[in-house]
Amino acid sequence: MPTRSHSALLPEVKRLSALGRGLAALQLVKETLTVLLLGLPLLAQQPVLVPAVLPGLVLYLYRWGLVLGQVPRRVARVVWLLTLLDEAWGLIIYTSVVDEPTARQLRYLKWSYGLGLTFTLAALAEIYLGRRRERRHLRALLRAA
Repeated sequence: MPTRSHSALLPEVKRLSALGRGLAALQLVKETLTVLLLGLPLLAQQPVLVPAVLPGLVLYLYRWGLVLGQVPRRVARVVWLLTLLDEAWGLIIYTSVVDEPTARQLRYLKWSYGLGLTFTLAALAEIYLGRRRERRHLRALLRAA
């Protein structure tokens, strides 16, 4: 009598698509530039803010997992939702701490925030549409059976 392997009984773990991994890579590059252009100069002036950036650092590390395709899609959705909050958190911190930002700093901030929101919302939409497509396909299979 044939036996089923344990892995055959487990549901398949959904991973990010190539587009989802690409958006994570773009966000990773954007975050790296933001840290270099805005974050490090701010932390040099205000070292007391280091604990405030730790959640962003954790998300940064998770994003590497997204890029490499190692994070399940369900976890990716949480990472992207937390990224939305982190974008707002970073904007609030920066605007509340820097009294008179230069034109260059404001330009960096505008680009960073705009790109971050764009990549994050696109990634969330991609995950949502992928799930919707899979459900539609499953319903079609069930109707055909």
